[in-house]
Amino acid sequence: GDEAHGGSSPAQILTRCADAVAMAGRHIGLVIHGKRNAAMGFVAACGFLLFVSKFNEHVQTYKSSKGVAKGSKAGHGGGLGDMLYYILMKTCTAREGLTIGKLCAMLLLRTIGSVWVARHWGRIVNSVCSRNFAELHKRVSQFAVVAVGLSLLNALLKYYISSLRNQVREVITLWCHKMYMRPVEMIFYKANKVGQDKIQNCDHQITSDVDRFSETFADVLSQSLKPIVDFLVYSVELSRVQGIATPLVLYCWFAIASCISTVTLPPFGELAAREQHLEGKFRAAHSELIGNCEQVAFSGGEEPEKRVLDLHFNRLLEHGIRSINLAFKSEVIRQYLNKYFCTVIGLFLLSRPLRLGLNRMDTYTSDDIAEYYTATWRNMEAMATAIQDLFELSNRIGRLSGLAARVDKLMAGLERRPPELADKIAAAKRGPHPPQFKRGEVLKFEHVSVYKPGGM
Repeated sequence: GDEAHGGSSPAQILTRCADAVAMAGRHIGLVIHGKRNAAMGFVAACGFLLFVSKFNEHVQTYKSSKGVAKGSKAGHGGGLGDMLYYILMKTCTAREGLTIGKLCAMLLLRTIGSVWVARHWGRIVNSVCSRNFAELHKRVSQFAVVAVGLSLLNALLKYYISSLRNQVREVITLWCHKMYMRPVEMIFYKANKVGQDKIQNCDHQITSDVDRFSETFADVLSQSLKPIVDFLVYSVELSRVQGIATPLVLYCWFAIASCISTVTLPPFGELAAREQHLEGKFRAAHSELIGNCEQVAFSGGEEPEKRVLDLHFNRLLEHGIRSINLAFKSEVIRQYLNKYFCTVIGLFLLSRPLRLGLNRMDTYTSDDIAEYYTATWRNMEAMATAIQDLFELSNRIGRLSGLAARVDKLMAGLERRPPELADKIAAAKRGPHPPQFKRGEVLKFEHVSVYKPGGM
């Protein structure tokens, strides 16, 4: 027996077996502990997402109460959800739903790829620090191969975002054309010329407003899904490596910072709606000049027309400057709280497991610490970015809300035009000479009142 084991005594063999069993037990314990932390991190992340959703709702309510979220009334009333439901249910098909599904899949795969890159980058740093160049060559080759797939994922992500924008614009525009040019009803005439409830700058709304809404909707959807997926994945990863304390501290800090930033948050919904309104006025002034160019040329009215064009452009320019100034004040506070001071907190959290010896980090060599620092810092940066994006959804949603209100009002106005002269027609039917049409050899009117199309 001694010869079979290199001259070791039975006692030594038993000691080695016991050490191996103890090491395996510690490894299993670390794995179980890591999985438990990961599960706790996932639950905490879900709870924080619920908090963020409620927070964004309260932000919109706060802005409304301060009178800075006012915009043009929507065609169907209600909040952003009601407007989006009306717009999308009226126009979108299964094609757009499939594109959104593909977009979600690409976001999930890219986030998983980013986690792999963070871990692999830590291993590359470990190989450099330990001067293990054979291992370094292997790791770099693996990264080069996987990067091809990651490049494809990034390209597909941008492709599906652009496709969704074009598809949403296509279905909404075609729906508007269908309602606009309905046979017999003359909606195109009534919407532009008849009554007090005319659609202002209808051409601008169908062209520019629908395009801006489609672009913003695709952007908000992708920027909403991406931070949610990133946040869940990186929360689980950080909880597994560092424990549940690190994500919780980051959650609390960003919640406090976002509450402070909310006070200086500009009314993005109102600003976006106002900008589109002024853009429509500016374009309408140019269209009117083109339509009346002969009269202007004949009467020499270049200077008055130039003053009108300059007036509309200056109003648009002043609004843009005001929007920039409002965004600047908010951005200064947001940058400090959410970026630079958050880095200070992250550095303390990164050193905590090493200082306390969590997950047996007291036994780490300098190479292991370099690997841990590189991988964990990248994950922490990604999760911090995801949290910031989640809180900034209120800004993007504000812009989307302003544009959705204009598109919703446009669609409602094209779908249902208020009847003109309805009360007078009803009174005539009840009167002594109700409306009648009789064929004859001559054109003759009896007891007929003549009104303009607007009811005057």
